[in-house]
Amino acid sequence: MSKMSAFALIALAGALLAPAQATANILINGDLESEPNWGASNGSGCGTGLDTGCSALVGSQLPGWTIEPGHAVTVHISSSYPTISGTYSINADGEGLGGHNANFYQDFASSGGQLYTLQYDWATWSANTTPNLDVSVTDTVTSTVLYHANFAWSSGTHHVSANFPGTGNTLRLRVQENPESGINDNSYIVDNFAVDLAGATTAVPTVNRELLALLACLLLGAGAVARRSMRR
Repeated sequence: MSKMSAFALIALAGALLAPAQATANILINGDLESEPNWGASNGSGCGTGLDTGCSALVGSQLPGWTIEPGHAVTVHISSSYPTISGTYSINADGEGLGGHNANFYQDFASSGGQLYTLQYDWATWSANTTPNLDVSVTDTVTSTVLYHANFAWSSGTHHVSANFPGTGNTLRLRVQENPESGINDNSYIVDNFAVDLAGATTAVPTVNRELLALLACLLLGAGAVARRSMRR
C-alpha cells in the first residue's frame, strides 16, 4: 500500500470517528465581561468618587440582559472587590437601590424537544443570611417553570449545572434575590452563565453502521494489499 493510500485511509478513519463539535453559549454576555457602561452610579455610591470599584446598572445597561424597573445590578471589578472569574462579576444586592435588590433576566430562543444545559457559578461574601439567591428558566408564552433553584447562604464558591427542556418558545433566564433584603447586603456574587445544547460538549465519537462497515472493508482491503506487497 502506498504512503498516499495509507494517509487517505487514516484521514477517512479520523473523519468518521471525529467527536461532535461543541456549540457556543446561547446567551449574550453570559460571562458578564462586556461592560460598556462601567462607572454608572444611578443614585448609588458605586461609580462615583465614593467608590470606583463597582458600578450600579439599570435598564439595558448590562449588554444582553434586562434589569427590571426599580432594581439595579451591582458590577464588581476584580481589582477592588470579590469576583468569581475574569475582570467582572455581579453582586446580587443591587446596592439595595430603592429598597430592592438585583432582578435581571435574558430571553433566548429554544427548540421544542431539545434538551439544554444551564451552568453558572455563585459565591457568598458577607454573612448576611437574610436573602436567598434565586435562578429560574421560564417559558415566556405559557409561564411554565422549566428550571428553578433557590439557594440559602452557604460559604464558598458553587458551580451549578442542570438540564431543562426546550419548548419551541422564547425562554427567560432570571436571576434575583428572593426573598430580598432590600439593602446593600453583599451576600451573593454570580458569574459565568451559559446555556448550551445538552451533551454538545461531550467529545464522544459517533458513527453509524454503514460507515463502520465501509471502514472495516477499507481496513481489510488495505491489509490484503499489504500482504501481497510483502510476498513480492
